[in-house]
Amino acid sequence: MKKQEGFPGQLSYVIPEKILALIRNNPKVEDLYFSDIGYYPNAQYHFRERQKGINQNILIYNVGGSGIIKIGDSVFHLEADQFFIIPEGISHAYYSDKNNPWSIYWIHFCGRKAKQLAQPNLQIVNIIRTKTSRINERLELFAEIFQNLERGFSLESLEYTNMCLPHLLASFTHLKQYRMKNEWLAKDPVDQIINFMLQNIEGKFRLETLGSVVNISSSHLSRLFSARTGHSPIDYFNQLKIQRACRLLDNTRLSIADISRDLGFADQFYFSRQFKKVMNMSPREYRNR
Repeated sequence: MKKQEGFPGQLSYVIPEKILALIRNNPKVEDLYFSDIGYYPNAQYHFRERQKGINQNILIYNVGGSGIIKIGDSVFHLEADQFFIIPEGISHAYYSDKNNPWSIYWIHFCGRKAKQLAQPNLQIVNIIRTKTSRINERLELFAEIFQNLERGFSLESLEYTNMCLPHLLASFTHLKQYRMKNEWLAKDPVDQIINFMLQNIEGKFRLETLGSVVNISSSHLSRLFSARTGHSPIDYFNQLKIQRACRLLDNTRLSIADISRDLGFADQFYFSRQFKKVMNMSPREYRNR
């Protein structure tokens, strides 16, 4: 079975040709713009083949599972926390692993600067998770673009989202520079722990485990954390999980059960109780506001 699109929780935006023509001639964004952008979670049987290629560059960013990209006779296995850029005009095919389907963010981008940004050519690039990797900030930028596009393809929305595009692409093509922002935080134990929590938002950790991340005792960490944030580390971690849940409820069609599972709650009802404790309403009430 092969599917080009149509996955539970997917987000995809294809700019109509008439509107795209206006973008191509808009001096604010004509150098670099997207024609299609989206997110396919757990995209089982996802398949795409273009024997003559297309006149756009394609960035595929895998955040879970695995898949295959074929360029001519070359085969590339794209795993979680890796990305690949397919240059324009090149015959290609890509598809999800049937036993471990990928979850991918993808962008089709064009413009005078696109060829220069479509680097590195024809190789998989790892995005190693570290205390300074800023992976969640990248995903938030995707979410911000999606949220604007959800309101329609007005000129202002397309200008704004395409002005965000260079920053988003640079977060892939200039990984070292993108991470510099958080390097100074790496020496502070509280900031280190918050970064660790964000990078492992689906995890479950005891206080002793969090202390071992920064090589201090759990009691010392608890005192530092409470003094800086007003909350214990575990309470703060739960708040981060609920904050992420709110974004997923706002910006995706994922079910409450899927969101609960993705955030490391084995029990959907426990997740709902924790959500209500923080937000004073249930996840369903929040989504239906």
